[in-house]
Amino acid sequence: MRRTVLGVALGLLTIGLLAIAAPAANESGFKTAKRPYLVPVETGVVTDPILSTGDIVGGYQMSGIPDGLGAYTDSGDLQLLMNHELGASFPATPPGVDTRISKLTLDDKTHSVLGATYLFNGNLVTEGYERFCSATLETINGTPYYFTGEEAINTGHDGTSIVMNAVTGQWTPTPQFGHIQHENIVPVERISKFMVVTTDDDFRIGSPSLFLAYMADSLADAIAGNGQLYVWKATNPADTPQTIHEGDSIPGEFVPLTQAENANSTTIKTAARAKGAFQFSRLEDVATAQPTAGRLYFSDTGKIGDVSETGRIYQMDIDPSDPTKASLTFLLDSLGGARFANPDNLDTSSQSLVFQEDRESPFRDADYNRVLVYDFRDQTLRVAARVDPYPGQRKGQWESSGVINAQTMLGNNWWLLDVQAHPTGVISTENQPGVTRPGMQPPPNTARGEDGQLLAVYIPNS
Repeated sequence: MRRTVLGVALGLLTIGLLAIAAPAANESGFKTAKRPYLVPVETGVVTDPILSTGDIVGGYQMSGIPDGLGAYTDSGDLQLLMNHELGASFPATPPGVDTRISKLTLDDKTHSVLGATYLFNGNLVTEGYERFCSATLETINGTPYYFTGEEAINTGHDGTSIVMNAVTGQWTPTPQFGHIQHENIVPVERISKFMVVTTDDDFRIGSPSLFLAYMADSLADAIAGNGQLYVWKATNPADTPQTIHEGDSIPGEFVPLTQAENANSTTIKTAARAKGAFQFSRLEDVATAQPTAGRLYFSDTGKIGDVSETGRIYQMDIDPSDPTKASLTFLLDSLGGARFANPDNLDTSSQSLVFQEDRESPFRDADYNRVLVYDFRDQTLRVAARVDPYPGQRKGQWESSGVINAQTMLGNNWWLLDVQAHPTGVISTENQPGVTRPGMQPPPNTARGEDGQLLAVYIPNS
């Protein structure tokens, strides 16, 4: 879990809170009966399945597919927030019911579920969002806030984002952070401005991904829209994805975008290109470096037919005294898939970067989607675990996602993540709350959707 401490007092506007199932607790807690969807590769790795799609805890039933996670501790209890992208089709039918956010109370010793509810339930009338993807939970001035956004444009709210008070479930939309296909929204720690960065998961051929930032004097100002939107560009136009190589560092800067230019997902792309935005391929997750102020790591998953089809990992160093200045380092090259393929979600500890693969279709028969660990101290890369799809499915059909550092909550070397058990035909579809209902009925429900699983994972020396 990434944390920051800022002197901010904020009362979020309550747009809508429909917690349709009250937490249900019992003394022993609930653990899924399903097998682990992620299995160890490295000696000493432990994969502990917690909850699977369709599982029922009191009045709550888990939806598929799980994605972004965030966690915090409240009075000794571990509270976990989890995104769900609903349905096997995109956009959902009807559009605007394609995302939910669960809140689970977990036992930090047994990892069992003590209670569960929905803070965000996919209601078309009161919400109307599509495909919340990755997420970041930051504790700011003692209050945990959950940042997430739509991995979708031209539907829902045309690629916007929200900030949610993780305790109360109150949330407010933040379209000022950019109308893009959001992968994640991440506050940057220990710098002179309040700053969030957000990545553009644009998989369209010929449409480069943007690396955006929003800066303000405080979190309250940022959420109120009293700040400035920026896009990152290389200082030297000759520095492009085609000309840089692993190990190269290049200077860069954030240049302003107006809210008129951010009117929609088309105008922001046009404006960013005109201002020389760096043309990343398909940006995915971002994580802050724990020991170093202003340092970020993020993945570019690659795109078929682009400069890299199997992806890269980048490091960005933002000047803490002037956050408009930021250098870019090409940290890890996938080497055409020989080293790794299509990096996606990631998080950091003081000594490691843990990231997950999401193989594009041409690479799904070559290997499983894996969880990898990059050691900052000796620059080594190793494979910790892999997904375990059903027999007959392609190796790379399933992916893991949403990884977060849980070491301050579960103990050293523990991480939380989920598996997206994507179906082949009717395989791995599970009963769950219906996709198109404006509200949710008490479980069990008989709607069918994609399978998935939440797990705790122990990775030695991570």
